[in-house]
Amino acid sequence: MATFRIMSYHVNGFRGASGEIDSSLSARVIRSQMPDLVMLQQLGSPVAAGTLEEFSDQVGLAAYGPDEQGSCCFLSRYPLHNVQEFSLGHGGRCVRADLDLESERFHLFNLCLSFDPWQRRDQVRALLSDQLLNNRSLPCATIISGDFTLPLWGYGQISLSEHLRRARFPLWRANYPGNFPLWGRDRIYFRGPIRALAGTVLATADARKASPHLPLILTVESCDNRRFLKLHERIRLRKADPVCG
Repeated sequence: MATFRIMSYHVNGFRGASGEIDSSLSARVIRSQMPDLVMLQQLGSPVAAGTLEEFSDQVGLAAYGPDEQGSCCFLSRYPLHNVQEFSLGHGGRCVRADLDLESERFHLFNLCLSFDPWQRRDQVRALLSDQLLNNRSLPCATIISGDFTLPLWGYGQISLSEHLRRARFPLWRANYPGNFPLWGRDRIYFRGPIRALAGTVLATADARKASPHLPLILTVESCDNRRFLKLHERIRLRKADPVCG
């Protein structure tokens, strides 16, 4: 079983509570928690685009994904593979990647959805389509993270709950707005053999200043999902390929 620490963080184009654009504060927030994997949303801004490489240097983790205004991307202590960006329609973005750790593979989905309920409905359908989460070529444990813009009830809530498991932790999930959190706008979902061992919404003074979205932090662990393979399945498996569990 593999255990690692993840963070989901909407950095709001590095525009802090004071209105100034400064990536160093967000970088300090991330470094203080020492995550293995960071799933960033809303990178860059009209006046500070093209900052992913510089930001990854500040944090001390490798960067993966597009470097442009409003994009989603990853920072990771471990190499990521098969990084792809998808449009969910209506401006919604999704970046997926694969993480190989301790001979296991994890599929990662990092996204931003629209606040408009009708647009979000279409985006959730795209996310659950055969191209993305329902793709049969992605059979391993999956982490889905990002800004879902969902209030307590809203379009997309039921569809997501039917197909995915929301992370059990933190128990109090409100992370937006940062100065007085009322609801869990940013979320982490799972599919397959993976679970959260612990988690929190980071509400330090730096986190409240850095973005109106407080970051979510989870310690996750893969679950034992071993099964016996039929002979023809064994033949198809390449020795170099990681196992799902």
